[in-house]
Amino acid sequence: MPVKSYQDDLLLRLSNPDYAARYLKVALDETLEDRHTEAFLLALKNVVEAKGDVKTIATEADITRQHLYRLLSGNGNPTLETLAAVLKAVGLSIDFRPITEESIKQEISA
Repeated sequence: MPVKSYQDDLLLRLSNPDYAARYLKVALDETLEDRHTEAFLLALKNVVEAKGDVKTIATEADITRQHLYRLLSGNGNPTLETLAAVLKAVGLSIDFRPITEESIKQEISA
């Protein structure tokens, strides 16, 4: 029986924009809760890898490849402007919604 690579399977799932958006949302929620940005930066790195090579994403985000590598290193500290540019380059955006009882129930069941 062939063994699946977890990373390959994850990158395949992250090529779906809806899955990638939910994945980053969960990572961001965890980061906001525990204040450890490494998890979010790793999640962002995985989404970048799923969407294309770093050089292409950096070009589309109008930042240098080195800057993007540094940002995704786990020690990065992206500005809001840089984060928005990288998200746009991978086909996502930052979305703000009001917290309602219904949205909490939806997140719990997801």
